[in-house]
Amino acid sequence: MSFRKVFPYVATLILVVGLAAVFAFRPTPFIGLTPEAMASSLDGQLGGATPTCEEVADKQWDCTAGEQELDLEINAFGCWTATPKSDRPEIGTPSTISGCVTVWDH
Repeated sequence: MSFRKVFPYVATLILVVGLAAVFAFRPTPFIGLTPEAMASSLDGQLGGATPTCEEVADKQWDCTAGEQELDLEINAFGCWTATPKSDRPEIGTPSTISGCVTVWDH
């Protein structure tokens, strides 16, 4: 079988797999973001108390995990950066936490 006959099938397969990967790892532009998805993504980074999140403004979220309160800023692709609201974060917690919402968080 010649390359010319196989190329359209291979190109189509690569395109479909590429689009599926983009959707799986950055679904926010396509399906939006819910408080539950944001909390699930944050929970994967905290590993402690289950967080609850609330959108306070466009691309701005407030999340609480146990005693810890966080301000989150999210970009258009579903990646976020969280900073503690208090000047002194809990012991063992970094000054900023970052991550991205994936399709598994929805």
